[in-house]
Amino acid sequence: MPTHVLDDVLLPTMTLRESALASNAAVMQAYVDRHELLFAPHMKTHMAPALARRQLDLGAWGVTVASVQQAVVAWRHGIHHLFIANEVLDPAGLAWIADRRTEDPDADVLFQVDSPAGVTAAAAHGRLPVLVEIGFPGGRTGVRSPDQGVALARLAADAGLELRGVTGYEGGLPGPDEARTYVRGLVTAAEAVRSLVATPRTLLSAGGSAWFDAVVDTVAARPDDVDVLLRSGASLTHDDGFYAERTPFGRRPEEGRLVPAIRVWGRVTSVPETGLALAAVGKRDISFDEGLPVVREVRPGGAAHARPVAPVPGSVTVTRLDDQHCYLRLTDDAPALAPGDVVVFGVSHPCTVFDKWTRILVLDDDDTVLDTIETEFR
Repeated sequence: MPTHVLDDVLLPTMTLRESALASNAAVMQAYVDRHELLFAPHMKTHMAPALARRQLDLGAWGVTVASVQQAVVAWRHGIHHLFIANEVLDPAGLAWIADRRTEDPDADVLFQVDSPAGVTAAAAHGRLPVLVEIGFPGGRTGVRSPDQGVALARLAADAGLELRGVTGYEGGLPGPDEARTYVRGLVTAAEAVRSLVATPRTLLSAGGSAWFDAVVDTVAARPDDVDVLLRSGASLTHDDGFYAERTPFGRRPEEGRLVPAIRVWGRVTSVPETGLALAAVGKRDISFDEGLPVVREVRPGGAAHARPVAPVPGSVTVTRLDDQHCYLRLTDDAPALAPGDVVVFGVSHPCTVFDKWTRILVLDDDDTVLDTIETEFR
């Protein structure tokens, strides 16, 4: 008989809703298919090979990772189409990339260069496949203009690297309008480097989880021989905060809808004064870097048979997290919390909750446990 999450599971625990995962994966793959894009969702969000596999099975080209260490995890689980969305300068990492096609002739392991030093380091390991990263002033990595990107592409091609195209990240910009302006520069650079690209088709990669509609709008008129590789990773699980406020599906509801899949369950351990309750969930258990958790449900008594209670919005609010305590402010409209009750939290920013858990439960809609997935951050 399936186990209910509140029967035999030690709390706190993190769970994923199977129906939300399935829906989100289908919505995103339909979206990229509709707009004729390639999809390499960013695996660094969850580092769970089982989650990556379900998107690959729906048609994703491969996965994006942030480091060679993450690429090694994906490779070990049979994922051989990889985009490392960073410059790689470590000799051991470059040697590993250089060996991939020896192990699998059909492998495609791409990475970024954004400096002459990166070109020199990569070229010392042979004809490695690279994309030139173009950033923006005040942003993260990448050269600071399309013209600089084209110049670096020439340098990479002259050095004997296998130039595949250009890449960028628009997620650090304030909004979709600024992202469109930036992506226009990427398209211009992709067109300018086509004669340098070592393959019949030029690749342009972009797309965080917030402004990817701006990417899609801007690349619609690209040349026929330019492929666009979208990297949106948080779309699989979505959230109740940072991305819920920014998702393109909020601006374009006709394109689909994402559903929050992540919940963290914690038990109330103390109600020391009026208007305050504490639950045994803290910074070691839940994300807090892009907004505090939000309370979605209360389970009175904390037993499997307890009917969920959805608090009046604003009546139960997380005000602070310690390492392993969550401070809940209660208004007069709040449920009467007592020690032993269970609080079910939604998160803001999924990328920094997965790394706190090595095993995560997957639940059916009745909260019975369907599966356990493992993360591999180390």
